[in-house]
Amino acid sequence: MTGGDRVDDEVKGTPVSGGQAARTANAPRRPRLRLGVVVALAVAAGFVAWLVLRGDSNSPKLAKTAAVQGSRPGAAPVAMARTGLRKLQSAVKHPIYWAGPKSGYRYEVTQKRDGTIYVRYLPAGVRVGDPRGAFLIVVTYPYANGLLALKRVAKSNGIRVPGGGLALVHQGYPESVHLAYPRVNYQIEVYDPRPRVARLVAISGRVRPIT
Repeated sequence: MTGGDRVDDEVKGTPVSGGQAARTANAPRRPRLRLGVVVALAVAAGFVAWLVLRGDSNSPKLAKTAAVQGSRPGAAPVAMARTGLRKLQSAVKHPIYWAGPKSGYRYEVTQKRDGTIYVRYLPAGVRVGDPRGAFLIVVTYPYANGLLALKRVAKSNGIRVPGGGLALVHQGYPESVHLAYPRVNYQIEVYDPRPRVARLVAISGRVRPIT
């Protein structure tokens, strides 16, 4: 891939093992539909925060976010250039993950009051706030010991990714892939309406904090 433009190139991950996931009560579940553009985006992305484990995650307390180019927790989504994304990451004082730059696209940012941040890739001609679940989204969730929690759910179905991370395709919803990295109190979700693209992006090594 060059500059993140070709998400359809084959990218190979290293399976942890070939076993099947155990079907347990700890399996992630999709939430009920609620109103609002942000929630609509969340449902489109699968928005699975590993609900059972999340209750024990002891997520860190969230500091108030400084407004950057109009973006603030609970506000409507805004478009940002790469420089704006960097400023936002500096303001919130924690990593915001994305899939790297993509020529000809705008980056739409939505912040939730719980600290979740969405970066959505909008092609030319698509307005900010478009309700369709038709575009690549990378979501950053506050989640203490995110990698450990993901390993517990993944069992033998995780895929190792560059940087010591782990990826797991959401069972029953392949458009959504979850990621976590060592020593980071966050999990990441990669959504694309094309399951193959979601997986390729997630395991490519390009899902990193904004630079």
